[in-house]
Amino acid sequence: MREDDLMTDSLQKFEKLLYNHLIPEFCEDASRLVSSDSFRKVSQKIGQLDAEYFLKAWNNHLVKHRGRGLYRTSRSCASEQFFWTGKKVSEGERAFTLWLEPVITVGGLARLHFDWGWPEELIGTQSSDWAFDLVAYLPGCDSEIIAGEVKKTRKEIDELIELMNGFCKSSRDMEGLSAKERNALRKVTGLRRSRARVFWALGPDGYSRSFIVSYSENEEIHLQERADSILDYALYKE
Repeated sequence: MREDDLMTDSLQKFEKLLYNHLIPEFCEDASRLVSSDSFRKVSQKIGQLDAEYFLKAWNNHLVKHRGRGLYRTSRSCASEQFFWTGKKVSEGERAFTLWLEPVITVGGLARLHFDWGWPEELIGTQSSDWAFDLVAYLPGCDSEIIAGEVKKTRKEIDELIELMNGFCKSSRDMEGLSAKERNALRKVTGLRRSRARVFWALGPDGYSRSFIVSYSENEEIHLQERADSILDYALYKE
């Protein structure tokens, strides 16, 4: 099969999953005031690799439906949903759109498991303090060794890294910061809490930046960018 055919096949399979499972399961919860007719397809901008990895996670049950269109793994600290609910389109009904970040996050689980060898029971979504979208643990540890953040564009990933580097030298409070700055500071604060050894920033369609994290006694953090091979489970298991 040609590469173009593989791309079309992945996107077609994702769309089939979207309409046959994800949308109906999200609409099960009557309190959301949504129906399949109120889905706005204009929001669907899934790339080839995002579709491929999401399908891999789905088909191998890395995430499981917990009801009401919510999904999680055994090591997740919160459930994921794949849609945003918006304004009313008619009396008693709201529009909803596809939420790209959780789709990329679930694809990230597949990358950790299939590409880098992490056991299913050691990976999850959402850290305990909600600082990180994607996490990996070593056996018997409650603090993440890989802390991952997902953004919907490459630009957002690059801006996040730049802002984080500005906060890595010393602690500070949130007062007076923009929303993007507060988000970046939460990541740095989360790293100081968990002492994660790797920070992984994951964007759309395979865009990925991986960092070895080191910590000084004065709470200063250093992010050293490396190849994605630092995500390999074999480097950390005993």
